[in-house]
Amino acid sequence: MILPAVIYTLLMFGGGATLSAAFGIPHDSVQKAAAYMAKVSLQIRWGSFCELASAIPLGVFVATAVSRLRFLRVRAAGEVIALCGGVIATGMLLISSLSIWSLTRPGIAEADGAVRALQAMSFAGGGPGFTAPLGLFIAGISIPAGLYRLIPRWLMWLGIVVAVACELSTLTLLVWNFSWFIPVGRFVSVVWMIGVAVTLPSRRDASPKAAQPAI
Repeated sequence: MILPAVIYTLLMFGGGATLSAAFGIPHDSVQKAAAYMAKVSLQIRWGSFCELASAIPLGVFVATAVSRLRFLRVRAAGEVIALCGGVIATGMLLISSLSIWSLTRPGIAEADGAVRALQAMSFAGGGPGFTAPLGLFIAGISIPAGLYRLIPRWLMWLGIVVAVACELSTLTLLVWNFSWFIPVGRFVSVVWMIGVAVTLPSRRDASPKAAQPAI
C-alpha cells in the first residue's frame, strides 16, 4: 500500500504545481488568450497528465485498503462506503484532468465561454467534487479500522477530522469561503494515506483482536 500512496502523492503535488497556469487565461481579448495558451500549453498538458496519472495509484490504494479490511475480517458498512467514495473520487480526478487538458486543444482558448466552462468543470471535479467522496473513503476506512484496533487511535481521529473537512468543502458551492477546506482534504489526506499504508496489518495474526471491535 505504501507504493501507490507515495506515487499518488508525488503526482498530485506535481500536477498541482503546474495546473495553476490553466486559471490564468485572459478573458478580455481573444488574441491575448491565444498568445497565453501558446506560452503555457505544455505546462498545462503536463499538469493534466500528472492529475490523470494520480488517479491510477489512488484507485489501487482504494482497492487495496478495502480488500485489506475484508481480509482482516472487518464486518462493517464502512468498507462499502469506502469503496463507493474511493471509486467516485477517482472518477472525479479523471474528469478534472481531462477538462483542464481540453483547454490546450486548438481553438478552445479563443472561445471564452468554453474556457470558463472547462475551468469551472476542472475546479469542481478536482475541488469539492473530489474531496466529498474522498471524505467518504477516508471515514469508511478510518472508523472501522480504528474500532477494530487495526490502526492507531490518533490515525483514526486524523481520518475523521480530514473526512469532516472534506464534507465541509461541499459548501463551497454555496459560500466561497468554504473552499479553504479543499486543500485540507486534498493534502492532509496524504498524511493519513501514508499512515494507513504503514500501520494497517497485512496478516491476520498481526492484527490485535481483528474480529472484535473496540467500542
